[in-house]
Formats: sequence, C-alpha cells, structure tokens
Amino acid sequence: MSEPGTVALRAPQDGSVQAIAFSPDNKRFAGGGNDPLLRVRSIGIGAPPLEVTTDGSVTGIAFSPDGTRIAVADFEQVLLRDSTTGTALWQGPLAPGTSVNSVRFAPDGQLIAATDTLVAVLDQASGETTRRITVDPPLIADVDLSRDGSRIALAVDERHGGNHRHAGSARVHDLATGKELGRLTPQDAVLAVAFSPDGLRVLCCAADDTTRMFEAETGKQVWPTPEEPDEQVTAPSCLAFDPKGKWTVVGGSDGFARVLDAETGIERGRAPKLNPGSPEDQSFGAVTHVAFSPNGKHAAGASVDNVVRLFNIEGKELYSVPTEEVLALRFSPNGRWLGVGTMNGALVIDNGEADQG
Repeated sequence: MSEPGTVALRAPQDGSVQAIAFSPDNKRFAGGGNDPLLRVRSIGIGAPPLEVTTDGSVTGIAFSPDGTRIAVADFEQVLLRDSTTGTALWQGPLAPGTSVNSVRFAPDGQLIAATDTLVAVLDQASGETTRRITVDPPLIADVDLSRDGSRIALAVDERHGGNHRHAGSARVHDLATGKELGRLTPQDAVLAVAFSPDGLRVLCCAADDTTRMFEAETGKQVWPTPEEPDEQVTAPSCLAFDPKGKWTVVGGSDGFARVLDAETGIERGRAPKLNPGSPEDQSFGAVTHVAFSPNGKHAAGASVDNVVRLFNIEGKELYSVPTEEVLALRFSPNGRWLGVGTMNGALVIDNGEADQG
C-alpha cells in the first residue's frame, strides 16, 4: 500500500484536462480537455491506454453504471463509445450552436447531458432525446443528479444575456416529467448545487456570498434561518455533499474549504488549518474545487496556490500535493484514488487505506 499522497498515475495530455472520470470498478481513469483525444488509462498494471478521437475539446466524461460504455461531451455533440475498444456506438448534437458542458448517467442507464440553456435526457441505446428541460434566461452554471436518478438540480446564473441582471436561482426538476418541483432565489447568480443522498435537500452557493440548504420539493430554505445568520463563507464557488448525508464542504475565495454540518450549516472544521500563533489574515489561494470521499470521513480541496489537500472533517490535513492549476477534482467510487485534471495533463493520487470504506 502506497503512502497517502503518492502520485499513482501521471497522465500527460497535449494541453489542459478539464474532464475526468473513474470506471465503476476503480481500475481505469479517463481524462480529456482541449485537445481532440480522450484517453482511458489503467491505474497500475493493466491494459494499454485507450484513445478516442473527438471533434473538438472534451468538456465532460461519464462511465455507464456497468462500466462498458463511456459518454463524452464534445463541443455540440454527445458521443457514446465502448469503454474497452473505443468502438463508436452513436453520436450527435443536442442543439446546433450550443456546446455540451456535462454528461452523466442515471442508475437506470439513461444519459443526461447539459448545455448552457438545456438539459436533455438521452436513450442510451439510440441517442434519441426523450426529454428536454430548458432554462430561460441562461446560464446553467452547474447540475447535479439525485442518487436515485429521479431529480435534477440546476444552478442558474442570470448575469448573462442582454439584461445583465445580478440574479439567479437553484431549481429542482423531476427528470421523468421535466416539472419544476422547487426553487430557491438568492440575491445573485447561483454557482453550484449538490443533492443530499436522499434527494430531499439541495445545497447551493451564490454570488451574493451565501451558502444555503433548501428543500427540493418546496424550495423552502432550511438554513441559515433568520435567527441564525449565515456564517458567510467568503465568496463560495464550489461545494459537495457527504455521500452519507452528515456533512458538506464549501470552498471560498479566502483559501479555506469549510466542512459544515448538513443539518445546521454550522462549521465543523476548515482546511488548511492555521498553525498556532499564525495571524488570522494569513492568505491562501482561493479554493476552486472540492469533493467529499465516499466514506464521508475526508474531503479534498484544490486552490489557486496550486495545491491539492486531503483533510478530515475537523480540517486536519492528511496530505498536500503540489500541482499545476486544477480544472477538475474527483474521488474514485471506492475512495482509494483522487483524480485531478490540470492545465497540463492529469494525475491520480493514492489515498492509501485512509479513505476506503
């Protein structure tokens, strides 16, 4: 077993890697970015790398639940390929002139793809669009799918377009019907959303410097309450829910990733931790990406000071790894690996035994 923080795989790429994914069996790692090749590599000893040629840059990657297929967001298109051979199964655009920003699979195998203004549900067998959820005005800044695949949460940023309004919302839609179930409207654009494991609540952060929890079906805010104001994570821009439902992690521009109690929003810990005697104004680079481990014991954060950190819920650091500018961050399904996409390739960090469970 490697020491936690050991780089287990370096994946060079001709340019940036902004999309990464692990196979369900934790043995393969896929990365793609602004060159036309998607690369699937084995972690450790395994099959030689698989290269899939795309028409442009890769903005999203997802393995099917059984690991046999891989979906790719490629400019205006969605591509579906055999994940072992790279054989083309189908490909096609969602909306001409609109880039596809993300792809993901529902547990039943349906494929969900999102552009700036549209969420499409695609039939995995044919690529046919079976449902569309449109957003007007744009832009869809982030999406999250509930664990059971029945609901989708959207972070909407209305600062774009002709009116340039400082407005936005977090919305929840039923995926089967497209019906809007709940909406929360902060004072500014919503930047990120994440479902609780049971799909009943949604965490969101907005450009008005707020982090909020609300009920998915009603849009009712759970916290902060008027009696207990928000602790004000400084300019939050990224967040993640603990898969066990107890904690959340939010990254702020002040350089801290804060672990918050999912029930109350009260801070449990933050990373990096200040050393005893350190001035409170000690500066760190803004946290741009966060992720929670599958076992709910650890979280990871990446910041503009080009460091990736793994830490526990109290903020105690297990390791820090210097990187180039981070564009993507994701745990493997079993928590053993942490994938990182950067401005110049990708890497997989070994979490050792610390994060499995």
